[in-house]
Amino acid sequence: MFKKLLYNRNEETFLCVIFLLLLIIAVYNWIIALLVGIVIGGVYVLTHKTNNERNKEISQLFDAISQSVDQASTYAVQNLPIGIAIVDMESSLCWANSVFRDWVGDIDEDQRLDYIMPNLNIDKFWGKFGYFFEHIGQRYYRVVYKYLQTEASDDENYLILYFEDITETERQKLNCLAAMPVFCDIAIDNMEEVGKGMTAVQQATLWTNVNNCLIDELTAHKAFVRSYDNDNYIACLSREALNELKEDNFSFLERIRSIHTVNRIPVTVSMGIAAFPEDVVLQGTANFNELADKARAGLDLALGRGGDQVVVYEEDGSAHFYGGKTRSVEKNTRVRARVVAQAIRELIETSDFVLVMGHEREDYDSIGSAIGVAHMARLLGKPVHVVISHQTEAIERIESAIRDVPEFKDLLITAEMAEAACNEQTLLFIVDTHRPDMTVAPKLLEKTERRVVIDHHRRSSDFIQKPLLTYMEPSSSSTSELVTELLQYFDDDIELQKIEATALYSGIIVDTKNFSVQTGVRTFDAASYLRRSGADPDIVRSLFSSDFDSVKLKARLLSEARIKNGIAMASCPKDVPNASIIAAQVADMLVNITDVEASFTFFELPDAVIGVSARSKGDINVQLIMEAIGGGGHRTVAGVQLKGRTLAEAQRDVMDAIHEVLDKGRDKG
Repeated sequence: MFKKLLYNRNEETFLCVIFLLLLIIAVYNWIIALLVGIVIGGVYVLTHKTNNERNKEISQLFDAISQSVDQASTYAVQNLPIGIAIVDMESSLCWANSVFRDWVGDIDEDQRLDYIMPNLNIDKFWGKFGYFFEHIGQRYYRVVYKYLQTEASDDENYLILYFEDITETERQKLNCLAAMPVFCDIAIDNMEEVGKGMTAVQQATLWTNVNNCLIDELTAHKAFVRSYDNDNYIACLSREALNELKEDNFSFLERIRSIHTVNRIPVTVSMGIAAFPEDVVLQGTANFNELADKARAGLDLALGRGGDQVVVYEEDGSAHFYGGKTRSVEKNTRVRARVVAQAIRELIETSDFVLVMGHEREDYDSIGSAIGVAHMARLLGKPVHVVISHQTEAIERIESAIRDVPEFKDLLITAEMAEAACNEQTLLFIVDTHRPDMTVAPKLLEKTERRVVIDHHRRSSDFIQKPLLTYMEPSSSSTSELVTELLQYFDDDIELQKIEATALYSGIIVDTKNFSVQTGVRTFDAASYLRRSGADPDIVRSLFSSDFDSVKLKARLLSEARIKNGIAMASCPKDVPNASIIAAQVADMLVNITDVEASFTFFELPDAVIGVSARSKGDINVQLIMEAIGGGGHRTVAGVQLKGRTLAEAQRDVMDAIHEVLDKGRDKG
């Protein structure tokens, strides 16, 4: 337009000059001036007409070229090797090119794309640019999003999505991950116990049957398997094979359990499995030594939980559990107890100061086992204290009885006092728990690396880091039973005081429900030893006696309990004294009702904490249910403390965990 304007101005200048010249000529000869003016006018008209025609032709040529370019650009946009879609702030499709429609299929205008694209988060992406990955149908895409801001209102702004098909690359990556090796450490849990009483031929036949079943199952998944001991194996299989075993819920464990044995004790197998996380594989930082160590740790965790299960470490680094359907088999041999007792003696002798602590909100098993360990330190002349929490309502009576003994006046101390006295050389015993967050004073674990764990619960993935010694027996009735056995091998001249023997005896009584659950031969042996050492049943009976108001409250809770499909639930009112004890006793009563397979009682604790006591007759594993929401325990006795939850939310969490565990059990069946 500028050139056209400049051209018009030049034309006007020339005409003015010609007109002035004609005026000058007209002064001398007007006839010649007139003839020249006529000639010039004709030339101007002819030239102007010719220019107009030429400009029209050029304009038509430019229009044709522009139209061709528009058609080419439109075709290029519609047929780019990437899909393009434009959506509004409601994620409704406003426009899409043909490539996108070919990839996605028939899709209507104004249809919401977040229905077919789960990763499309408009609220997160609006006003920004970036990328994300999407899986639609059988194909994978890398989606780049860019915000398009128009001059209109915010409602008329858009988000442009560019789809890059990465299906082939993604499939190659998945094939690579599926072929990555997975390490397995395998152990037959109880061949020695099962083989007792069998002839050599029967033992050989049993081992052959178990060995063939295990190897045939793994080799069917193209795994490498080698035995490095009669009861231990190492195996390597692919990630794809691991996924197949997981989908089948490791059903071959059931086939091994079903192998006939003369004494009818099922043979069980435990496995620790470790797989590389996806990011480690893609970054090329895989370390096979670490993978083998993690597989071994998984096997230790499986054995610590009672065996007959598989522990798998995968993407998130946490442990996933499969199996664990059988009860732990009591070990008749006490060789390990004798070895552990001597190891504890050596550790105490090399220490200047000993601390013992159990779990927060102690029960009789926790305080009883702690008193028993403290006796070992006192026997060797070492200063020792038992650390107790501020929530000791459940053990008020035994605590008062201990303090009444002059010799034990300063035995019990608070967590604050223990933290002030603890140093790196202090020997710290943790009894009746192995989870750091459940101890009376978690800060003590950071102040000393000299730690000993004694527990009878099934091991969870959250374990105290690097203890010097770990003594865990899930088949044992209680930690008090374990400590009682250790005392018998600790020294030949053990003389327990009456209150010490009574505290240990009460711990066994509580956890066995008066010798009715989780009771074996070793339990009665420990109890008889404590009776000979002075344990007083009358004191134990007085410790567990209830006042009339408590009896009426338990009766009311039983009458208000809800029972459905073999599950009983009850809730303890707020601000009830000794709520944890009342709830545990009500749970014990409910599970003794005909047709009730498991019971759960709820009670409120300080600091917005909801406690749950779970009991089972054995067919339902309440330990797995409680573990699913952060708790733990045994197959028949378990519990959890839920922080920041209301009573209704806690009940909903427990019901969800029950359905999850029972549904998984049905799938395995």
